[in-house]
Parts: sequence; C-alpha cells; structure tokens
Amino acid sequence: MARRAFYKKKISPRPSLSKRGGTEERRGFPPQKPVFLATLNSKGFSLVEILMSVAIGIIILAAVVGAYSGSLKVFKDVKSISDNIDTKTPSIELLARYFDRWGAGVVSRAATEDNKTTCANCPAFRKYISVTASTPCDDITFYGNLYGTGFVQNVASGAANVVSCRLSKDTNKNCYYLWRNDTVQNDYDGSNNLIALGLASNLSLNNADCSALSAGATYNATVDDDLSPYSGSAFKTVQAGDVIQRTPHTIRLYCSSNPNDNNNQWLYVDLSETVADCSEEDTPTPIAPVDSFQVSLLPSGCSGTGGACNAAQVDVTFRSQSQKYTAGQYDTYDVTRVFGR
Repeated sequence: MARRAFYKKKISPRPSLSKRGGTEERRGFPPQKPVFLATLNSKGFSLVEILMSVAIGIIILAAVVGAYSGSLKVFKDVKSISDNIDTKTPSIELLARYFDRWGAGVVSRAATEDNKTTCANCPAFRKYISVTASTPCDDITFYGNLYGTGFVQNVASGAANVVSCRLSKDTNKNCYYLWRNDTVQNDYDGSNNLIALGLASNLSLNNADCSALSAGATYNATVDDDLSPYSGSAFKTVQAGDVIQRTPHTIRLYCSSNPNDNNNQWLYVDLSETVADCSEEDTPTPIAPVDSFQVSLLPSGCSGTGGACNAAQVDVTFRSQSQKYTAGQYDTYDVTRVFGR
C-alpha cells in the first residue's frame, strides 16, 4: 500500500502551466513556440475550382481585349476620315486659286489677243491649257499671274500713287508687265522674249494689302513713275489707269510619289517663271494624297491648246494619309468641281 502510494506520488506530479505575456510555458521546461495544427476539416482548392477560376479569368481578359480592339478600330477609322476631310478642304481651295488665275495677266501670241506673234516666252493663247490624259492621274499645264498687281490712280511730280495688291520690290519677285488699254507695254530682247520691268526701290509700302484699304482712300502705296527694264535702257513711264502686274507663271498639276509618305501617290504643283529675268523657281510642292486626278475641258470637245475652252471639270479622289484599322486601307473622298474662266 505504501509502495503504491509512493508510485502514484512519483508519476502523478505534472508540470504546471503559467502564462507570461500571453505565452504558455511549462515550469521546468524551456519556452515553446505555439503550434497550430490543421483540423481534419481544412483543405486546399480542388482541380475543378482552379479550372473554373482560370476559365472565368480568360473570359474577363477576352472581354477587355475585345473592348480595347473595338475602341482602337473606331479611333483609327474615325481618324482616317477626319484626316481626309482636313486635307480635302484646303486642297480644293488651293486648286481653286490656281484655276482662278488661269489666263490672268498672260500675254499671248494670238493675233486676236495680244498679237505678240514672235514672242518666244508667250503661250499661243491666254487661256492655253494642255491636258495629257493618263490613268489614274492627268498631267495639265496652263499659265496665270499668281502674285502682285497694282492699279495706277494718278501720277504727279515723278511719283505714281497706286492701289497695291501685294506689289513687291523683293529680289526675284520684282518682275512686272505694264498693261495699258489691255495691251502690254514691255519690249523684246534679242531673243524675242518679253523683258520684265522692275519697280524702283522707293516703293513706299512693300506687299501692301489692298483689301485693307481704308474707306475714302484712293491709294495705299507710292512708287517712282518710271519702271526700269531688266535689260536695255528703255524705261517705261506709267500713266493713270495703267495696270502693273507680276509676270505670269507656268502652272503644272500632276501626280507623283511622295518620299515623305512612304512613296504613296500625291498631287503636286510645279510653278515656273515665264521670264528669265526672274529666277524665283519654286520646287514642286505636294498638295494632297490622291488616288486619282482627272480633268475634262468644257465645253466638251473644245481645244485647250487653241484657247477655246472656258472651264475645266476636275474629278479628284482624295486619300487619307493615315491608315484605317485594317492595314493597307485608307479613307477616300471623291470631289468634282468646275472651274471657269
């Protein structure tokens, strides 16, 4: 009995637990870290759940990509249309400017017009126009005054008061014909070319704007009444009613590849002087990207080189410079205009 009690006494004592700072310790043993054991009911994601999550993610990602692609398509298509409209409007206005000057200020060899039959730098007719038919673009050439014009109001004490519409004394721009009673007063040189006349350096206002002429004013610039020739010594003295007009240009419209636009086809204009005295030769200038440019002279069957045409119908297909969403496709815009003289 005593032995059994001693045995119980030996095995019954258990280390007591105490808490310090929230951590359980056994007296007589070093502190132990808490151990968290998974319960029998805890488990991870099953394969089915993972596959369903992946499928839902793919559906959401596809929706986002689809929305982005749709927005990008709309943006590129609308931009192509917008760019084409922005290009078309100023290009038509520029073509209108060139055709409006067709035949203006031009001296011709025709006996029925200026009768300068021997003039070497004059076209056959004032409204001469040459059309070389081709596909997809025609090549046309005509003549016209593009720059300054002045109207002499009166002359007194060696000075002429003029209404100046961009008369210029700048180098290579100071080249003029003097018109009196619809007849040009310029002389010929030894090669039967008309000699350009220059304004004196005392032009009071260079490149004056006649549209800004104040109410009641009769002139906006003053210049010496003698115009000096570029060759020879025969000065021309202006009179009231005379017209001083910049010598005309040869105007050529044609299509060519544009190296600044991946060699795509563009409509170009090439302006060149008709008199050798002025050397302001402009390099060919791109106007707009086009798919086609066709010109029909009116009335139908008229002779353009014979000066018998009074109008030109222009059919042009403008092409946007920016591509649509589908690679290689561009927005196009067909325009038909009739320019008359």
